Amino acid sequence: MPDLERSANPAAPGTPSQEKRFRHQIEAGVSISGRIHFPGDARIDGQLRGEIRADRLLLVGETAELEATVSAQHMVIAGTMRGDVIRSGTVELEATARLLGNIEARNLVVHAGAFFDGRAAIGKPAASAKPAAPRTQAQPPATPRRRANA
Repeated sequence: MPDLERSANPAAPGTPSQEKRFRHQIEAGVSISGRIHFPGDARIDGQLRGEIRADRLLLVGETAELEATVSAQHMVIAGTMRGDVIRSGTVELEATARLLGNIEARNLVVHAGAFFDGRAAIGKPAASAKPAAPRTQAQPPATPRRRANA
């Protein structure tokens, strides 16, 4: 899979917009497969399959379709996503969101109407997905016992 450092379609300066301007944007109708890293705020309205890392805000628009594993400082989902959100800060599911996957994040906000089918681990994200094994004290080796003659 190719490693894409930036989206193929960054927002053009001076473009009128009713919403926040994003440094990186994948428009509706665009499909990308691979690993992608967004160092700034990003918006996805197209299709993306693979791995996504966003250092800041990642907005998954209503027309977006993701099949991905995602890590983001702040993620807002308004579209459809199949996959896991891992090691993230805040994850927000808008009323139009459809998430089929697991969430590991510090904070989770779910708006009325959002669809979520998966597990959520909320709080400080763990460094490892595996829980620590319980500690036990070492037992001295067993000493053989002699039977008394009857």
